[in-house]
Amino acid sequence: MNEDNKRLPMVNLDHMDPIARPSVPEQVAGKLLELVRTGNLKPGDRLPPERKLAQVLRVSRPSLREALRALQILGVLRVQHGGGIYVSALEPGDFLAPLAKLMALDARNADTLHEARSVIEGEVAALAAARITDEELERLRAIMVLQKRLADDPISFRMSDAEFHQIIIGACRNPFLGQMAMSYYSYGMEYRRIASETPGVISRSLIDHEGIIKALASRNAERARTAMIQHTSSIHQTTKVAMGTLQPQDESLAQPNLAPAPPRKSKVSRARK
Repeated sequence: MNEDNKRLPMVNLDHMDPIARPSVPEQVAGKLLELVRTGNLKPGDRLPPERKLAQVLRVSRPSLREALRALQILGVLRVQHGGGIYVSALEPGDFLAPLAKLMALDARNADTLHEARSVIEGEVAALAAARITDEELERLRAIMVLQKRLADDPISFRMSDAEFHQIIIGACRNPFLGQMAMSYYSYGMEYRRIASETPGVISRSLIDHEGIIKALASRNAERARTAMIQHTSSIHQTTKVAMGTLQPQDESLAQPNLAPAPPRKSKVSRARK
């Protein structure tokens, strides 16, 4: 038989099952697990009320309930007598240990983490400026509207903050950069938890987030990069305050003063008096 006429045997793929897409409750459970893994939620934290949590995660309440039940069965969440759902004290991060092993953040490496995060997240934002969709921008704006109501709720704010950054990371359309950005986002979360409960810090983040959204909407890569680096610098400064490595007088970014400065009186005007 001529070689050209030889045919390779056909592989029968009829028996293969179609690729299953995760259901909404599975996606919700995955997001909550990610919040636990990154340290946004820690053992003993009480979850926001169901209605608020559904708004933060942008899902229906039935889907949320199903996800919460699944996580309770796994032991990640527990219902406390008298009401309220809490992150289990059984170190839920153990369920996710194979997924990541985070290095500890301390005074020795805080500056180098900031440097790395600025480089990676700045570039992520620059790429996202060119690739983000109108739908993703609307999602960021919707989160921003919600965050303005969460100034006194640090746990809910941190959950919405994780979603905010995940949307931007996804919009860069580069999974390698995305994975690195999410890893750096996770480092030092314990100190950022402390920082988020400091007066003025959430207000500073809201200002930064608004600037990032405007920069992304302008489709200007350099503007987006600058806005994100400014945000990471604010995070770095408030994190160092929480770590006790920055003196209180250096906390200007943690508690921004947005009121215009009073006009200075000239020597001439003072002399006339």
